Order: sequence, then C-alpha cells, then structure tokens
Amino acid sequence: RMSEEKIVSVIRDFVEAYARRDVEKTLSFLTEDVVWVAPEGTFKGKEEVKRFFTWLAQRTPDLRIRNAGIGILVKGNKAVYEYVFEGINAEGTKFEAHGIDIYEFSGEKIQQLRYLDDRLTIAKQVARGWFARKVVGLVVNRAEKGLH
Repeated sequence: RMSEEKIVSVIRDFVEAYARRDVEKTLSFLTEDVVWVAPEGTFKGKEEVKRFFTWLAQRTPDLRIRNAGIGILVKGNKAVYEYVFEGINAEGTKFEAHGIDIYEFSGEKIQQLRYLDDRLTIAKQVARGWFARKVVGLVVNRAEKGLH
C-alpha cells in the first residue's frame, strides 16, 4: 500500500497534468479500468475517460487549480481533495468555482475518481446573452426561494 505522502504526491502530479490539459500524462495516472464519475456522466475505462478529457480540454483550454479548505486528506487508499478552479472557457468567459475530488487508488494508480463542482456558480458566470442569464437567474431564485 502506498504511503499517505506518496498518495498526496501522485494527486498533486495528476492535478498538475490535468490543469495543463496534458491528456496523455493525465491518463498515465489511471488504471486501465478506471471509473470517473463527474456531473457530466460516468466514464469507464481509459478510452472513455480519454474522450471526456479531450472534450474538457477543448471546452476549458485555460485552467488553474489551487488548494482550498482542507486541501488533500488521505485515509488508507482513499483521498479527498478540496480546491478552487478557475479559467477561461472556449467562448472566452472567465469562471471560478469550488470543487471536491474523491480518489480511490489501486496500487499507485487512481482506480476511481468522483468529483463535484459548483455548477450553479459556474452557470451564473458563463451564461451569455439575456435569455441564458434570465434562465440561470430563474433557477437560482427558485433554488434560493425563502433564503433572502
């Protein structure tokens, strides 16, 4: 079993490659039977994950990730990483939001990764045009009804 320090190191190297949008390097950290669970869907195996990474790299070519909150916590072969990601999407719109990754390792590779991000915050930032902004505003108002 890998040490906690080694898991932290692997996650840092993985996240660095991911943020650089280096698809092949990012894939090198994953097992062949990796399962990647994202808001966009569940991707099984390196080929599906490669297709997803390639799509993400096109949608958000400029990405930076920095530690936030608890940073990286490790227990056994599992880890949680809290961070803030920011960048510019393919349309040239800036965005910033919080994310959380949950990793499970097999040997020295990532076998499963589940990530959550603040999609509503992102939608509020990247909505373009009056109609898109209106729709996002309606969703936000409905979600926050009675709060303000």
